[in-house]
Amino acid sequence: MAKIDLYDPKWVEMVFADKNKEYGAYTLRKSVSQRNIKALAILLIAAFLGGGYLAYQIKKHNDELAAQAAYQAKMELAMLAEQKKAQEERKKQQKKPEPKKIEPEKVVPETRATVKFTAPVIKDDKDVKEEMPPMVKMNQETKAVGTENKEGTDDRTETAARSTVAVPEQIVPKIEKPVEEAPKAEPKEEVENKIFTVAEQMPTFKGNVNAWLSSHLTYPAVAAENGIQGRVIVKFVVGRDGGVSQAQVVRGVDPALDREAIRVVNSMPKWNPGMNNGQPANVWFTLPVTFKLQ
Repeated sequence: MAKIDLYDPKWVEMVFADKNKEYGAYTLRKSVSQRNIKALAILLIAAFLGGGYLAYQIKKHNDELAAQAAYQAKMELAMLAEQKKAQEERKKQQKKPEPKKIEPEKVVPETRATVKFTAPVIKDDKDVKEEMPPMVKMNQETKAVGTENKEGTDDRTETAARSTVAVPEQIVPKIEKPVEEAPKAEPKEEVENKIFTVAEQMPTFKGNVNAWLSSHLTYPAVAAENGIQGRVIVKFVVGRDGGVSQAQVVRGVDPALDREAIRVVNSMPKWNPGMNNGQPANVWFTLPVTFKLQ
């Protein structure tokens, strides 16, 4: 018996020969091959479109993850560059030598010519000769007594050699008053309220920040049902007392994930504050919060 091609409409004619062809079975049997071909074509088209859409979604998700990683790396490089620039500026300021103080030249006042000073010798009255003029006569003259024996002159315009004159600093030592240290000025209100982008010592978390985030994050149910995951970049201020404030999303993933990231950052305990010039300071800090489905 020869094989029958079920897709060939001839066998239908053979089966329904001398039978009622107005019955619905004849029509259905005759068009079965066309229906099979259409169904197969529709199935192939649906598989092609579904596979293409799935591949597009996978590529889009991978591109978003790559963009987030590149942005995070860029932020970290920018922060490192700012810290390095600040350190170089501090080194330049430290290496800059202070100008030397030039003391003014001491001017010795002009002095008159001096008269020789002799030590007194005790003698009898008969042996005493008038070697020194009486006080009245000395007061009338224009001569002065110096600290050394040197020939003088009666000319008031002539100045004695400066090496023979004792300046006040040589006679009475100069007593320097102790320099009182000025009390350290308390930080002004504007300094307390200023927020730094980079500090000499950046804020640090008291412990493992990633472990703390993992234990306190609550994965939003809507995002979990839709299979949404990613990394949310949050920026906030670590205050002078270590408290967290002004949290905001720099780069988000999904509204539900963004809200949960803000909530968990605002609930964080106090950090070790940043330091500038040995004093606590308000400092901006950027932190990635990762959401990953298990």
